[in-house]
Amino acid sequence: MHSQDQNLDGSPPLLTNNPTSVKKSTRGVNFSPEEDKLLVSAWLSCDIDAIQGTDQKHTQLWEKIYEYFQQHKETATERSIKSLTNRWSCIQKATNAFCSTLAQVEGLNKSGMTTQDKIDKANIMYESQEKCRFQFRHCWRLLKDQPKWISRDVKQRKMMFQSPTPTLNPTPIQCSGPIDDSVFDLETGNVIENDVIELDRPTSRKSEEGKRKVHDTQAEEIIRLKKMKYTLLEESRAQEDKIYRYKAEKMEYDKEKEEKKLRLEEERLRLEAEKIRQEDERLRLEAERIRQEDERLRIEAEKTEIEKREADQRIMMMDVSVMPEMQRLYFEELRREIMLRRRQT
Repeated sequence: MHSQDQNLDGSPPLLTNNPTSVKKSTRGVNFSPEEDKLLVSAWLSCDIDAIQGTDQKHTQLWEKIYEYFQQHKETATERSIKSLTNRWSCIQKATNAFCSTLAQVEGLNKSGMTTQDKIDKANIMYESQEKCRFQFRHCWRLLKDQPKWISRDVKQRKMMFQSPTPTLNPTPIQCSGPIDDSVFDLETGNVIENDVIELDRPTSRKSEEGKRKVHDTQAEEIIRLKKMKYTLLEESRAQEDKIYRYKAEKMEYDKEKEEKKLRLEEERLRLEAEKIRQEDERLRLEAERIRQEDERLRIEAEKTEIEKREADQRIMMMDVSVMPEMQRLYFEELRREIMLRRRQT
């Protein structure tokens, strides 16, 4: 079990003001937001290390965080383990206060408030309570959804609520100016005084092993439930995405199918129109052929009629008086038939 002089998350303890242990130190260069985010990433990475586990000693943990910070930093500014631990204490204390304020705002459960509205309201309340602006929003964004931070927050709140002698008048966070590089004394466990922040913690107490295990079990159960919730949400989102993709693909397929159907129908109508046109052309040609045939027959009939008239005329003009009797009788009979036909027409 960890000693009572260190928090559950392996971060440096929050100390009460102790005039006998406070001394002045020189200031370093201010931490930049990028250094803050790197420090948060180092704490998250090392704190959930599967090899070392959560039973790492305080010094070993911060040596590991320091190595991670040194390996990934992009500035030439040198930071000691002491300055990193003290900076983390500042980030932790301010972020805890902001999370508490945000929880109060969310507890109001006002309808019509968006997530951004709640964050803005929490910033206003924080500034009113702490007499300064919340300067670690960039760190809060990295920590707020991390299971390890949520677990640490739950454990710390339960410890503070069950403490028999809590600190009644904690020292407020001072934000009169920019937060400077400060020093944390690992050997004595004290914070070297500066003008930026004074850290405090609840009075130490003895915890029974059984209660501690119950608290740990409850915190682990909360983490497990939250992870399960996140997993279900991710699965739900994945299922919704799958349904949306299926609907989009079905709509695209139906659209292509309808377009293909329209193209086939248009082609059928075009072929049908072509067939009708060809049939009309065939009928036109057939009518023209019949007309020409009729014209040919008419001409042939006229020609035959002319030839017949000419033959009749020759017969009518013949001198039958000089013909033999039989020949004369034949031509006279022809003349009578010609005359009869003429009368009929």
